[in-house]
Amino acid sequence: RPSIRNVLRTVWTNTRQFLVKAGTIIFALSIILWALTYFPRMPLENVEAVRASVTNTSSVEADQETAEAQVEAQAQLAYSFAGRFGHLIEPVIAPLGYDWKIGVGLVGAFAAREVFVGTLGTIYAAADAEDDSSTLQQSILADTRADGTPVWNTAVAVSLLVWFVLAMQCLSTVAIVKRETGTWSWPIFLTIYMNAVAYVGAFIAYRTAILFM
Repeated sequence: RPSIRNVLRTVWTNTRQFLVKAGTIIFALSIILWALTYFPRMPLENVEAVRASVTNTSSVEADQETAEAQVEAQAQLAYSFAGRFGHLIEPVIAPLGYDWKIGVGLVGAFAAREVFVGTLGTIYAAADAEDDSSTLQQSILADTRADGTPVWNTAVAVSLLVWFVLAMQCLSTVAIVKRETGTWSWPIFLTIYMNAVAYVGAFIAYRTAILFM
């Protein structure tokens, strides 16, 4: 029969470790990511050009102001450091069905897998800065590509699941492998090998899922 004292000690130890991790690493990364999505700010002439590009399709002034705010927020996000980096890696991850926002989320997830959701929350909050009532789920469902097709669908979800099952995305694991082996050779090999396998697996999963959609 298990000891109640040992059970409670184990539960407390694991819970404390998670809270410390969530309260330090994830919180700190969220702040850094927010800064990357907020800076640098667009020049005034860029802001005016973005606002001028919004055509007035409604007679209601409030709707026009909302449309301008949304387009401006999207343009600012793309202009930010995070947006620039996301667009830089987008050609590499596009075959998996991912756009630049998902790419930024994957990069953030290298610190810890659970950071992925928080990263998306920060990115979509920055993109929908004027829509305080919008939840992450609603923002994801409403997100579309340049051609009007939805960014998120079943194929993308399946591809992401396969990626997270196979990829090496935990810096603490890499650090432990380095400490146990005493060399950087194994951590580098595992990172490259496992992420390459994850890329191929996610690609196959995405292309297969598309056939059944």
